[in-house]
Amino acid sequence: MMSLERTTPSPSGSGNVATAGLSPRELLVERYCELQPQMQRRFSALLHRELREQLQAVTGHQLSVMIYLRGQSVTMRELAKELDVGESAATAVVDRLVRQGLVIRCDDPSDRRVVRLALSDTGESLVTKLHASACKKTAGLLMSLSDDQLAQLVATMEMLDAASIAHEALTGCEPAKHENAQEEPSI
Repeated sequence: MMSLERTTPSPSGSGNVATAGLSPRELLVERYCELQPQMQRRFSALLHRELREQLQAVTGHQLSVMIYLRGQSVTMRELAKELDVGESAATAVVDRLVRQGLVIRCDDPSDRRVVRLALSDTGESLVTKLHASACKKTAGLLMSLSDDQLAQLVATMEMLDAASIAHEALTGCEPAKHENAQEEPSI
């Protein structure tokens, strides 16, 4: 169990700031906010190192697009909205993926004026391999948890996901998709 008497680094990194006066729940929330981005960065870096050969020249932005396209086709407008970027930025990323042979542009059978984006066979294969590698690496990291602890972790994540969806519905605000564009998404 975490000690409630701990100190945390200050945002400026210039020393420690005492967390005295915070409630136990506030301390836990603060600790979660410290751990979550650290774990995401470490896991993404580890995964990227291991998959560097498979990823070749695929950037984090390109990988985000490929993951989103997995198993579906979308318009450029839909993709830009999902990535929370302008259509010109989404087009630039897609153009590079098309040149690399990872994404294809297809006609929409219901409207000839609409162009849809989908993964090519090569892109689909790469995303499938990356997903399998991420699951294998995650399984290795989760070995330190008992089955009960893992079940609690999954249940907690599902509750947070449901709470996020409910919050979005109540506020009419969509959660930010990629707040830190430098971080690689989980696969």
